[in-house]
Amino acid sequence: MYDQYFNLYDVNLFIGCPSVKGTSTPISSAFELLRELDEHSIKKALVWHIAQHDVSPVIGNELLSKAVAESERLLGCWTILPPQTGEVINESFFLDMKKNRIFALRVFPRSHNFLLNYTVFGDFLNEISNRKIPLLLSLERGIQWQDIYNLLKDFPRLTCILCDIGIWGVDRYTWPLLESYPNLYLETSLLSLEAGGIEAVVRKFGAERLLFGSGFPERYFEASILQLLHSEISESDKEKIASQNLERLIEEVML
Repeated sequence: MYDQYFNLYDVNLFIGCPSVKGTSTPISSAFELLRELDEHSIKKALVWHIAQHDVSPVIGNELLSKAVAESERLLGCWTILPPQTGEVINESFFLDMKKNRIFALRVFPRSHNFLLNYTVFGDFLNEISNRKIPLLLSLERGIQWQDIYNLLKDFPRLTCILCDIGIWGVDRYTWPLLESYPNLYLETSLLSLEAGGIEAVVRKFGAERLLFGSGFPERYFEASILQLLHSEISESDKEKIASQNLERLIEEVML
């Protein structure tokens, strides 16, 4: 029903059953997710699996790869661990990404007990930066603002997407980053809950720095969609946020 206004590409949703049951109904399969995407007129989605956080990145990555193989509309997002342990990152890592249609990465340092810095990830994240592979960071899972500031100080060219960023004064954290790091982007699922939040970012930094995200299934698609639809910005800016910005980032990935 929303496709009459613009295409929607969702940058922030997951499948799988969380280890701690919440109020949302989990999406256990690609089939169920695609049905939800159809119902809400979402064309494509960058997907991760909750087992990547709650169980093991190794197991979660395997489950995610199987899920995205079921549809070209689902773009995969793996989770990484320190390269020194050899659990996830190996010599064939980027080739395996290409084979499995993985276009982005996630990392949960505090949840998985490591530091996200140059000492741990130096050569690897330099290559991620060169290949323009987006790294997604969730403020709700395993990372804090100081970690993000330290990471981008070490890797200023990194393509980085901040997800689940919160509301009420979050611009005091995000705006200095947007000002300093041109490859930093914000996902909208919580930003859209703050009155005027989207409009303020567009005025200050341009619509190019925002990516539509829902946070599904922990949040409703409708909240992010309707906020974008009714934002007081131009139609061309809405189209950039809805799909064009993510589409451009995916096209720039070099595997």
